[in-house]
Amino acid sequence: MTSPSLDTEYADLTPLQVRIATHQRHSENPDDPVAAVLTALGLTGSEALADIGCAAAGFLAHLRETGHTGRLVGVDTSPTMVAAAAMVAGVTAIHGEAGKLPLQDAQFDVCTARHMLYHVTDPLVALSGFRRITRPGGMVAVTVNHAGACHRTHELVAAHARNYGLTPPQGMINHTVTSENLSDMMQDVFGNTTIEAHDNALVFDQPAPLIAFAEALFTFCGIAADSPHRVQILTDITTDIEQWFIAHPNQLWRDSKGYTVATSIING
Repeated sequence: MTSPSLDTEYADLTPLQVRIATHQRHSENPDDPVAAVLTALGLTGSEALADIGCAAAGFLAHLRETGHTGRLVGVDTSPTMVAAAAMVAGVTAIHGEAGKLPLQDAQFDVCTARHMLYHVTDPLVALSGFRRITRPGGMVAVTVNHAGACHRTHELVAAHARNYGLTPPQGMINHTVTSENLSDMMQDVFGNTTIEAHDNALVFDQPAPLIAFAEALFTFCGIAADSPHRVQILTDITTDIEQWFIAHPNQLWRDSKGYTVATSIING
């Protein structure tokens, strides 16, 4: 059986796509993290921008499609994601780690790192790398989740995984990196930071989308794609969720979440 890891999680685009779609369709309040980052950055459209942890480069594709003319570079540790990003017109995709970026000093006007810093072993080293590649006067924007975001659904999956002796893999998520301490980390590295918090929740009025979201969390809870228990765990979770909706007619399954966008200016 394959050990769950970031490599296995991002070898397949589907779980990430399901999670993104779930947040788009089932948030209690309108949720547009891309717009939140762009509002914080105030781009003119000509900036050279590096997106660290770019995944399939949806953010960079949006920039290009909306008229951004500056250089766009995406960096990711997953070969699958880099290959997908390379298919986006006008984007340079690079395989690399946030802790040792394969980019030269002061190349970019803007560096973004969206929902990825908690995948990094040493966040301060990564932040220092973001500072290194950004020109004086440029901006770094980092987005991380609130502590315990979507805890209810995560715990549902984790509880069923534990029934089969499975536990979350070590090192996949750095739980010390959250909205609650991001400002201090940014202040330590950049000497300045501006914080904007976005509080929200996922809400479901029927089982199917919640079941799909729960399955998209399997790797983070220690359930590998080739686990001999995967089918049974999904069956157990499906039963639990369906029974919850039967027992709570006309009620919503609600799971609190949120994230913070932190921006810092590079001083010369």
